[in-house]
Amino acid sequence: MKLQAMGMALVLALGLGGCSSLSSTVDGKNHVFTGKQSCPALLEMDRGQTLEVILDENPSTGYVWRLSKSPQLFKAEEIFKLEDTKQNDTPILGVGGQKTYRFTAQQAGEEVLHIQHARPWESASIDEWQCRIRVS
Repeated sequence: MKLQAMGMALVLALGLGGCSSLSSTVDGKNHVFTGKQSCPALLEMDRGQTLEVILDENPSTGYVWRLSKSPQLFKAEEIFKLEDTKQNDTPILGVGGQKTYRFTAQQAGEEVLHIQHARPWESASIDEWQCRIRVS
């Protein structure tokens, strides 16, 4: 009986730990995802909250991340930061970095944010990230 109780406690602890790792909320106000993380089926946000998506990018290859369409419910910011080379202060050609999209919820509603990794002159993307969001 004691062994069953300990087993059940272990299962509950692992289960609850797994649930908390699904949350992308950093401080209750901001949600942060990387390109390797998928968004939940429906992300619930309040006005004023932000969503950040951090994506690896190397523009020298021609492939860049871009929004499929401008968001209607969010203020969108796009920031590119070169990889920190630390070898010298001179920028190195061909070095990649990270593109961060920061979306701040402005009005209530539901919208799908869709970001594609493609060359601007090609219609097909090699990767994409999307998230369906409900803002209240």
